[in-house]
Amino acid sequence: MFFERDAFAFRLLDVWRLTQRDVKLWNAGRDFSALSFRFVSDAVLETEGAAVSVQGGSLAFVPAALDYTRRASVDDLIVAEFEAIGYEGGAIEVFTPPVSEPLSRLFSEMYAVWERRATGYYYRCAALLYEILAECRAQSYRPARGAARIRPSLDYLHENYKRHDLTVGEIARASFVSEVYLRRLFKEAYGTSPQKYLMELRIRKALDLIGTGYYTLKEVAELSGYADYKYFSVEFKRAVGVSPSAYLREGGKAPPLRATR
Repeated sequence: MFFERDAFAFRLLDVWRLTQRDVKLWNAGRDFSALSFRFVSDAVLETEGAAVSVQGGSLAFVPAALDYTRRASVDDLIVAEFEAIGYEGGAIEVFTPPVSEPLSRLFSEMYAVWERRATGYYYRCAALLYEILAECRAQSYRPARGAARIRPSLDYLHENYKRHDLTVGEIARASFVSEVYLRRLFKEAYGTSPQKYLMELRIRKALDLIGTGYYTLKEVAELSGYADYKYFSVEFKRAVGVSPSAYLREGGKAPPLRATR
């Protein structure tokens, strides 16, 4: 789920404020993702296989390349459009936060900054969008069964994921459980295996390092936890869809990370 992710990267493209009535619009051919906050709305977003309602105080995430129809008698919203790195969704997702005021304020501030276009506005808007994502994550967090039991393992994994010799056995021992039991609880709590979670952390680190422009690809591999560049290249292509060299050649533009969770 988009709103339950702990890490997400993007390139912000635009921020809009829309206030419309009696809307019936077909949206197609979009090459960007969109995250919106509704102030007042009775919108219904329809795709070929589903329809979701978005009320006032709710957020909607629409992934790139998904065609949909928007219907509403009233729709007052702010929407941020961006290229996503790190998420590949196939459906519209809606989140109604328990407390909407912080998100209403953050979206309003982001739009105001974008409209003023003062020096450094892009960075301020990107920072505000990260605050929005952090607030969504905080409000959507619900401890899964078994999460508390293996929390020491998750902390250990985050502290040591850049070590190329890190093993699942070590991660399990941090919580005093067997590897088999760790895998079971990890899947229940986080929807993926420890190995895939580890790979995603490493590839996200690699994407960040490539983005700085300060390191060679071999240095990126080593700093991300890979002793073998060839293995790094295989895992990178599996996750991102292109090789590290192709990703660098395209200036850091590539399809988002494939689903690993």
